[in-house]
Amino acid sequence: MHIAAAFGKNILSVWGNTIPEFGMAPYLEGKESAVSGIFEVKGLSCRPCSKIGFEKCPKGHFRCMMEQDIGAMIGTLNR
Repeated sequence: MHIAAAFGKNILSVWGNTIPEFGMAPYLEGKESAVSGIFEVKGLSCRPCSKIGFEKCPKGHFRCMMEQDIGAMIGTLNR
């Protein structure tokens, strides 16, 4: 994601146990339109559980990734 941002490429970013608001989003000075899609499962009471991530889900269910909208991601890629 960060390398793509450096080269001004379109970005589809998938967020699990962290959130873009923690400062991990791509830096796109003057190129915000390059972000094709930001995907995250909102409304989970356990999320965010980390700023930089864990190797395993502390709750054991990994809902932040298992409930991602794959169809929406594919739709974004096909635009």
